[in-house]
Amino acid sequence: MRHGWLALLLLGCSPASEPARPATEETIDAGPALEDLEFGGDRPVKVRAPAGADPRVARPLVVVLHAMGATGYLQSIYFRLDKLVDEKNFLLLAPDGMRNASGTRFWAAADGCCTSGGKVVDDVAYVTGLVEEVAKVWNVDRKRVFVAGHSNGGAMEYRLACEPNQPFAAAFMLAPAFFAEHITCAPTQPLAIRHVHGSDDGTVKYAGGALSLLGPTLNYLPAPAAVAAFAKLNGCGDMPDTSVPPLDLDLDAPGAETTVLRYAGCNAGVTTELLTMAGGRHFPGNLSTDIGRSIWSWFEAHPRP
Repeated sequence: MRHGWLALLLLGCSPASEPARPATEETIDAGPALEDLEFGGDRPVKVRAPAGADPRVARPLVVVLHAMGATGYLQSIYFRLDKLVDEKNFLLLAPDGMRNASGTRFWAAADGCCTSGGKVVDDVAYVTGLVEEVAKVWNVDRKRVFVAGHSNGGAMEYRLACEPNQPFAAAFMLAPAFFAEHITCAPTQPLAIRHVHGSDDGTVKYAGGALSLLGPTLNYLPAPAAVAAFAKLNGCGDMPDTSVPPLDLDLDAPGAETTVLRYAGCNAGVTTELLTMAGGRHFPGNLSTDIGRSIWSWFEAHPRP
């Protein structure tokens, strides 16, 4: 198996810095350029926009939530979404979670689960607030606000999905835990969900289990039960469709290893899906080179009604 995640780490953790521009009177009077604007307060993040983008033109917004210990920048590379910003004409926002006492970045994916600096972290407010901040500067198409996450980032997506009036139309999740017992789940609108999980995931087990999330031990649902639970919240039919052809997402596995289970008949025409990667692990080391296009195509097909 090729160690794709290790390769990402070897790439470096921050984009190459641009040469400093001379501080002329003109640049001082103009204020910061759009690409230099930071959002998120004490957890600043910049928006990646298509080259020369006019902020008055409506565009989709994609938010990327990283796995525990990673960064938004690395996660956007792992999902290969960073390469599609110009081609597909969307805005990309890849924030970082808070750090715990040992410096590990995380998302508070269950109610009151995690603290940083002695304070309980409210990542629901942080992530939803980021969307609102960005929308004050950029013309965000509110029907096409999407979120993609991995592991702890995917668990954060489930928590966001449970919130009333959350801003997202569709959520792509790789290897997430749904801490259903530890979340107040009261969504007020349907959310399209694609939950992708490896059958041999040794970290967030496909069959469910418990995780110590920076302190408390929290139970999480088996992947099929998590998707079925959200299918019910989405008002879907009881019997999922399994006739969809399998996909080839893991290039280290022979053939098309990923089966698709899809709940239909959901409210507002959304879908709720479980994609099972046969033999897949927590960090698939050799994701399809088309994974970014696959994620984006699915997002594009699932705007908010």
